[in-house]
Amino acid sequence: MTEFCRERRGEIRRRLKVLVVKVGSNILTAADGGLSSRAFSRIARQIRELRENGVRVVLVSSGAIAAGRERIGLGRKPLSLAQKQAAASAGQTALMGQWEKAFRRHDMTVAQILLTPADIVDRERFTNLERTVETLLSLGILPIVNENDAVATFEIRFGDNDRLSAYVAGLVRAQCLLLLSDVAYLYTSDPRVDPSARPLPCVSRIDSRIERMAGLSRSGLGTGGMSSKVGTALWANGWGLPVGVLKGDLTRGIVRFFEGRTGTLFDTPRPLPSNRKIWIGHFSRPRGDLYLDAGAVIAIRTGRTSLLGAGVTHASGEFAAGETVSLRDSSGEEIARGIVRKGVREIAPKGEGLLVHLNDLVLSDSSLHE
Repeated sequence: MTEFCRERRGEIRRRLKVLVVKVGSNILTAADGGLSSRAFSRIARQIRELRENGVRVVLVSSGAIAAGRERIGLGRKPLSLAQKQAAASAGQTALMGQWEKAFRRHDMTVAQILLTPADIVDRERFTNLERTVETLLSLGILPIVNENDAVATFEIRFGDNDRLSAYVAGLVRAQCLLLLSDVAYLYTSDPRVDPSARPLPCVSRIDSRIERMAGLSRSGLGTGGMSSKVGTALWANGWGLPVGVLKGDLTRGIVRFFEGRTGTLFDTPRPLPSNRKIWIGHFSRPRGDLYLDAGAVIAIRTGRTSLLGAGVTHASGEFAAGETVSLRDSSGEEIARGIVRKGVREIAPKGEGLLVHLNDLVLSDSSLHE
């Protein structure tokens, strides 16, 4: 590991106030498919140590379906959506029971939060959720988050808990996200078949070459794998969040990660914005589009001006004041997102007045790369 990589991890640790830790199913299950109490205890000890050193932690925990399928006798066969939801319902109580038991030994209280995408993309629900989590943390309570698999469907779900953990990190404006996995590093190739495979301790930019290195999940218990983790890191790096991937069954693995002794850091030079800006630029769902003339495109891309009606050539979609819209150039490329101050029927081409204030506007990746 280079000295710069080690120093960068130390820098992240020194300014770390809020950390999100995601634990995969593979880490929490034993060889027989049941939950491993030893794994829960190992992670609880590390989170207690972080708390004692002034770091507020939010835990994102997989494992409900893995626990439930054994509890209701579904074994390891492929499951239908209904069977997965039934397993999640049965397994969630077992999962939280294990976490409560593990943290009780360290005099820590836990609280369960089950989420669906609607809780994130809706601004009011996002804000209420933000307040709830902040209150729990201020009371010294550890929030444990999972997707509400019992009601999620293929069309309305996060996809996997890697992506969910990034949403949670944006919600709490964490300075780092750690994904605890069954692999220690991102490797240059699959180390199971290629003896020349090398670990990559630091990745400063995720490109197509890095994405090709990512492998698939090696067991049938989880939905994520290294490909999921690299995709999550690429997305989270986009708003300034460093992401670490490390082996989750290591004693004091989190401390060792920040010391530069294990894991891969997917780093980013971008500063971390407010969680409001994160929500606008990355979590919200635009309800329509505003197409800008060339002058407005240039002005918006500077990142220093609001959008006025005079720069809009036309609008599309159905949106009301207070909803998110995409700002696009004449070719249709999204250059920014923002919260609009007028509904679509109030906007006249080359009209007057403020449409999107600078404080409610976030540049898209394509503009940042110009």
